[in-house]
Amino acid sequence: MRTNHTPTQSIHVVTFAKTSNLTARGIHLLAQVATFARRLLESAVEDNAARFAGLAIALFAVTAMANPNTQDPHKPLSALGTISGAEKQIQAMYAKFAEWEALVISSAEAVNAGRRFPHQQLSRIYPETSRGIWYAEQLEAMGEPAGKDLKRKFTLLRKAMGNFSTRLQEFQPKELATLRNETENRRKTLARAAELAGEGKLVEAERTIRTLHLKQLQSVFYLPHSQARSFENEVNVPHLELLNRLNRQRRKDYQAEAKVKIQAYVDAVETLKTESNRVATELQHSSTVTIKGGQAGDAGDAIEYVMVLWGNASAAVARSVAVAWAFSDRDANATAEPFQRIIAQLESIGNESVANVVTSAAQSTPRDQVAVLYPKVLRALAQLDRRMLGTLDQNVITAAGQLAAKAPDFAEQVQRYSDATVEPTRWRRRYAAQQIRSVERDFPQASNLLNRELAPESTGPPGIYGAHSSRPRILTPGLLSYPADWIVRDAKTVLGMTTSDGPTLRLSPTADAAIVPQDPRHYTSLTATFPIDDYLADLKDCLLLDDSHGPLDLSAADALSSAELQEFQTVGGRIAGLTLEPFVSRFATMPDQASALLPLNRLPNIDARSAPAEQMIWRVDLEPQWVAHSMFVAIRPPAQ
Repeated sequence: MRTNHTPTQSIHVVTFAKTSNLTARGIHLLAQVATFARRLLESAVEDNAARFAGLAIALFAVTAMANPNTQDPHKPLSALGTISGAEKQIQAMYAKFAEWEALVISSAEAVNAGRRFPHQQLSRIYPETSRGIWYAEQLEAMGEPAGKDLKRKFTLLRKAMGNFSTRLQEFQPKELATLRNETENRRKTLARAAELAGEGKLVEAERTIRTLHLKQLQSVFYLPHSQARSFENEVNVPHLELLNRLNRQRRKDYQAEAKVKIQAYVDAVETLKTESNRVATELQHSSTVTIKGGQAGDAGDAIEYVMVLWGNASAAVARSVAVAWAFSDRDANATAEPFQRIIAQLESIGNESVANVVTSAAQSTPRDQVAVLYPKVLRALAQLDRRMLGTLDQNVITAAGQLAAKAPDFAEQVQRYSDATVEPTRWRRRYAAQQIRSVERDFPQASNLLNRELAPESTGPPGIYGAHSSRPRILTPGLLSYPADWIVRDAKTVLGMTTSDGPTLRLSPTADAAIVPQDPRHYTSLTATFPIDDYLADLKDCLLLDDSHGPLDLSAADALSSAELQEFQTVGGRIAGLTLEPFVSRFATMPDQASALLPLNRLPNIDARSAPAEQMIWRVDLEPQWVAHSMFVAIRPPAQ
């Protein structure tokens, strides 16, 4: 039987206690002013980071307004967004937490200075920290990684507020009497809640006990744990049991609701099938075909079109498996298994479609047009090969050979071209490999750097939470082991360090942005505007290219197109920014335009040892200082 708990009914920001009186507003304003001043001081050293943050907004608009980063560690974690209402609730809860934390910090400072502090206001907020924990647990049932972060934050804040009781002894007799006077009412309420729970009315039972519990917590705030323990155990234990039962039921209902989004990949897969078949069929009878937007294109354009559809389908499957991970009670590998089969199916469809496109073009293209078409086909195949990390299907390569063979004279020209370029390109690659080894020495791989233990340079979290450890540790962890803003504050230590990563892929031929596809812990974002014009001209000379023809073998086509698109083997530079993102949210909200974040034939690379909803992924914003192509290494000239 489905329980009655739509997000707008059981989670709603207006149910939090109203604390927006003059004192709270004043404190909140002071906190905003302090934050603004801090940002002004930091802005001088973070101009470059801001540029990369802007780039990230363009790339991933769905989550760009969320996620804590080294410019603003206090941003909320992005929502998975599968269950309606979750995203708004997450935003509201982070905002309320920030307001209440600022009040607790200022109150603790007043206590330490021997000044008066707003204990009545704090006594109203104290129960709301418990409500925040309960709501965060419901967010966890919704598959929301932010629920875990919010639960930890509200738990720590509630614990910190317990320290005020030592300065409130004068109020304790009155509050203790209040709790004792409520004994009969408390027992009746608990009995009524138990009765409702026995009838299966979990929502009503929890609501009944919640009202009692929130009222009681206002008095508990004033008491030391030794005096409050018996009253709290009487109410808190059955309340938590009810909440756990209710969230288990909610979880089942949310899992059923999520199935619709988990199956959402089907349309994209079907589009790839039908459109690629149509394109290949049309090319059997004509050298041009209608592609997106009603435009006419040749076989090279058709391959790029199929690659876009393939990328869209791959992104759709990634979104689906991310949602499945968020809601599955099995381990990550078991959950991913059916999606692995779908990705393998996509690879089969994609490879067969591209091979059919090239084979059809070989049938319909006049012999005198083969020399014009062939370099375009090779360029498209080279891009596809990079999207698959060098695993282009042999049937596709064979089909390209059949296209060249349609014009025997041209096929001989292709062979002569390959013979003429094999030695120059071999030596260029060897020399480039030596240069890469040289420049990489002071640029550790990003995956290694992020796993290095370092001593944090940050001042740590607010003092209300106790002493902050300065011991060396991994400052960019893959799990949410602390509140997200604490983690990101510590991660600022990594800013400015040099690192290398690769290979890079441009998001689209017209985009100024590139990425390094993800590993379980990170992906890298950078601009694709490195100054390589001189290197590109030299490369064309090496490849014997001029206005009369393009590259005539796949290796040369890959060398040229990767240079023109600035898709490099490796890049090295300075870390300009870091953003902490929930792993499942990152991929559940990934737009089609960002499909290059993953190889076409792979699912997101997840650490199967940990629960998916607890895993984080770091976006590394890199400011390139050098780029390494297969045939050259370019170093950015010093700033004038």
